[in-house]
Parts: sequence; structure tokens; C-alpha cells
Amino acid sequence: MAKGYSSAPWLNENAAGINLPLYLRIRRIIREKINSGEFTPGAAIPSESDLSQQYNTTKLTIRNAIDGLIDEGLLFRVQGKGTFVTHGLSANSSSHGPRGFRASQGDMRHRPSVRVLETSIRPVGAHYARLFDVSAEGDLYQVRRLNCVDDEPFAIETALVPCELFPGIETVDISLFSLYEFYALRGHEVVRAIEDLQVCELKPREAQLLRGSVGDPALGIRCVSYDAAGRALEYVTSVAIGEHARYSVSQ
Repeated sequence: MAKGYSSAPWLNENAAGINLPLYLRIRRIIREKINSGEFTPGAAIPSESDLSQQYNTTKLTIRNAIDGLIDEGLLFRVQGKGTFVTHGLSANSSSHGPRGFRASQGDMRHRPSVRVLETSIRPVGAHYARLFDVSAEGDLYQVRRLNCVDDEPFAIETALVPCELFPGIETVDISLFSLYEFYALRGHEVVRAIEDLQVCELKPREAQLLRGSVGDPALGIRCVSYDAAGRALEYVTSVAIGEHARYSVSQ
């Protein structure tokens, strides 16, 4: 076997790239998987160890392949977490529609951060089938997260999203990426959100996460986000406290 060539025959099938170094051929393959959507925006790609086994090469070769894609803005590394697909995830940052948590707080020059508390897949059921106009036999992706502003926790959110509309959403790391941007990449940019507000009291687990006391007053929010066709994309319930849990309305 020639030096630098893998024993995996499919790496050598493309005549146009037959003379390329192995790391460039692997880079091309990963790029194609990103462009085709096989590697979902917002999700981690396989680890360097897994890729080195898959392509029968060294971690250094894989790292060289990935470095170029990072330079292109298709991937980025997060220390201790992995390498994630970023392709297209900032393309909609100039949207004039409703803003997600990170974008809206960033607009106000705050430092937003998100901690994922739990994720799960649950049945759609009749109620959410009507809301999202999807099959009742399908699945919902449910994610519960703690939103912080300038390192201070201020809201606990639970989001429900139909998997039928957004295949692969369960692979997106929403501690790093905006769901609104992911929806837009799949052709469903959020243009409208309807919120219902009510005063509530903190429950024990909420008080612990938000650094409050049981029974403290809080703002309860229910929100449905819609695309331009009027289709519901997500249903979110949240409990918020502190100075960031406020609303201004202008007419």
C-alpha cells in the first residue's frame, strides 16, 4: 500500500482526488457530509478517535483534516466537549423577527449562557398534533434548560419541538447553539411569537436552580413560535425571576 493511503477502498474511489494527501481526502468527505446534512448543524461530529478508526489512520491526520474545516467556519472545537458543525448557524443573525435568548441578551450587551438540565423524546399525542399539525403517532423533542445572564440564573425553560418538522434536532447541542437558527436552516424561520404571562411562585427545584426561595414570586411564560406560513414550531414554558424577567411594551 502506498505511503499515506488508507486501506479503506472508498477513500481512493474519487479519481479527481486520488493524488491528494489522506488528510485532504478525509477533509473533503467530512465537508460533503456537512453540506449534505448528514452531519447536522449544531451537532458534534464523531470524535477524533472514532474517525481515526473509521478511516484507518492516525489522530494527527484526522486533526489536520478537521483544522481546515474549522478555518473554513464549518466546524469548531469546544474544549472537553468535542467538535461541532457550525455551517449556516450564523446566517440568520440579522433576522428582524423574534430573537432567541442568546441573540436578545447579546443585543443588550449581556453575556448569556445555557445549561441543559435534561432532554427526552416523548409521544406527540392529540393535543400537540393539533398545535404543530403533525402526526399524533410521532415524537416530540423535549429539552429543559437553565438560562443565565452574566453568570446569574434567571429562567428555567422547557421546550417541545416536533421531530417530524426537524429531523436530527435531538443531536443539536443547545447549550452552544440557538434553536431559532436551526429552525431557519430547515426552512422555518421564526417570524412571530405569542406569549402568555402570569405571576407564579417558585417551587422547590426551581428555587434551587434560580437561587431563590420556595414561594418567591416569579414570572411564568408560555410561548408558541410560528414561521411565516403560520405553522407552530415550538412550545415553551418558562419560569423567570430577577431584573431580566421584565417586559416593555410600546404601541
